[in-house]
Amino acid sequence: MPNGTQVWVRPDSSYRPNLLVTIGLLLGLACLWTLLFSISILGSLWRFSEPDAAAPVLSAADQRADLAVLVVQFVVGSIAVASVLLIRKRTLAAALPARRGSAADAAVAFCAAIAASSALVLALDSSGLARFDISVPAVVESPALAALSAVSAGLREEPLMAALPVVLLAGRVPIGAIMVVAGVMRGFLYLYFGGGGFVWAALWGAAAVWVYFKYRRLWVLVVVHGLIMNIQAFDRVIGYDSAAMVLQWANILILFGALTLWIVPRALSSVRLGDRRGDLRTSDLVEPEVSDVPELPHVPPDDASRKPPAVSP
Repeated sequence: MPNGTQVWVRPDSSYRPNLLVTIGLLLGLACLWTLLFSISILGSLWRFSEPDAAAPVLSAADQRADLAVLVVQFVVGSIAVASVLLIRKRTLAAALPARRGSAADAAVAFCAAIAASSALVLALDSSGLARFDISVPAVVESPALAALSAVSAGLREEPLMAALPVVLLAGRVPIGAIMVVAGVMRGFLYLYFGGGGFVWAALWGAAAVWVYFKYRRLWVLVVVHGLIMNIQAFDRVIGYDSAAMVLQWANILILFGALTLWIVPRALSSVRLGDRRGDLRTSDLVEPEVSDVPELPHVPPDDASRKPPAVSP
């Protein structure tokens, strides 16, 4: 992650965007999100207000309709991202940093953010500060369609909630502000887990924006969201009694393994940097050794300083 000044400062200070246009883009983005995710937002608000309500029952027709909505969301998001990239091709060159790192780096960073946010929210839940309830899964007529919908969640969300805010607003507002806006919007989709669900999704949703901003690999976000975050969905189609437990442990090991891979190199780098600074300070405090000054040769006094010899008469 960058330092605070990089997050909250626009990269190209010479570019002066029109404030009204920026506000219009923010409002348009919020309206687009609300329109395309209105069903999910309403469902989350209902579950948030009625946490003890029975799990919803979805027929196969309901599931097919949900997949159709997913396709619309993915198509609209993809077209929007591609269109903005084409329109802002020149300005984005200065607004976005050069793409760095590999796809593996992007996956590790995103998984680490999910793990860290999960650990934080579980701590908040255990302390009673924020409720984080794993909702009872919906009763579905077709387990296969339910699994397909779950592993396709990245197609539903990442183009619209990670890539589009970056390409639309980068250079106009600091990346930190984009992360906050996208994180808050993502949090509303996960209110069905409770207040902790909002915090959880807002944190890794903001991280998804940063990962795309830095690595520019949207497909990595889609794969991690669908196949790693929602890996437990395969339990619906795997005919094995312990599949749920195995898949849950796989999810935990992958996410927290990535968190370890992200933290350890940076911690070691910080320690080495601290050691080097300490060595430099120590070397500055040590007084330099004074070499022996060679003894100057004896120079006889000037003749003028000598007494004149006695002259005999």
